Amino acid sequence: MNISVIGAGPIGSIAARWCAQGHDTVIYEIQKNDARRVQCSGLLSRSGLERLGINPYSSASKRFIKNSVRGARIYSPSGKLLEINGGRDKAFVLDRREFDNYLLEKAMDSGAAFINEKVDAKNLEKIRKGYDKMILATGTNYNLQRALKINIPQRFLYGAQYEMKLECDSDFVEMHLNVPGFFSWIIPVGEYCRVGLCARKNPVPYLDAFVRKLAKDGRIPKERIASKNFGIIPVYDPSLSAQYPGISLVGDAAGHVKATTGGGIILGGVAARYASDERYEKMWRREIGRELYMHLSVRRFLDRLSDKNLDKLITLLDGNRDIIENKGDMDMASNLLYGFVKSPKFMAKLISQAPGYFLDVIKK
Repeated sequence: MNISVIGAGPIGSIAARWCAQGHDTVIYEIQKNDARRVQCSGLLSRSGLERLGINPYSSASKRFIKNSVRGARIYSPSGKLLEINGGRDKAFVLDRREFDNYLLEKAMDSGAAFINEKVDAKNLEKIRKGYDKMILATGTNYNLQRALKINIPQRFLYGAQYEMKLECDSDFVEMHLNVPGFFSWIIPVGEYCRVGLCARKNPVPYLDAFVRKLAKDGRIPKERIASKNFGIIPVYDPSLSAQYPGISLVGDAAGHVKATTGGGIILGGVAARYASDERYEKMWRREIGRELYMHLSVRRFLDRLSDKNLDKLITLLDGNRDIIENKGDMDMASNLLYGFVKSPKFMAKLISQAPGYFLDVIKK
């Protein structure tokens, strides 16, 4: 079987690498990765990288790993702090352009050919007819899916991120629950930090307000923003299929994104391994469907909580940090949720607070 992969981002390259192990595979891309605009916070878990077969401590990984973090500091709306300390490297901050290039090179080393050619509605059918299967890894550019009359995600988050100098702890990322329906983040890179957030509408006013607060708190020196990035993130919709006759969708094109954080590389990459299989729909749902749905359920729950109840939840979680530190996984939400369910102390406290949470849910 010969396969065309449209899109040489991380998920497309992962799909192409696996396809090339048993099929003639070609990757099409509008532009080479060193010219592509990267829209991502670049924070990936250690366990997630390992799931993709990437050793973050190898010499090859040094080219794209900029920093390692061992925990997170999460701030409630009123400023209550939940500090999660993994005690070792829990996640890595990546140079996404170098990471994308690395994955593309791995795909080519596996036998995939790379063609730097634009694929659009004009030449789509010609390319489609030349291959037995087409894999769309086109991110949030849904023009080809529209041309093929394939359903696309209908709900999105809008992201903005500034790279800037900022006083922060290089061992911890920060999450501030100060945006309706999401949060702001601070990710230490080196000399700079990535400061960003997502929102259901224009994120820039929220981000600018967050930056002003950081400046007021004395955390920003005179030199400020070095670069700005903007993008959109699809909200996972479990009703959408990712397989059609002769076509598979992977990554953002399929909406395979965690609703809690907006991250999609790890779970999307896990699913992309099966994109060439005739049972792809069944296999991706078996591998990541439950996790994506759990992330979506958690996001829906959090979105309905008032600031007061978010404060209570942070306090509750702070009293159960051991569960989070032992069971927490940035990608596999089920590990942590099952850890909470099995804790009598946590469940007793959660049940005592349930009336307030329940009222929030029914009000919204």
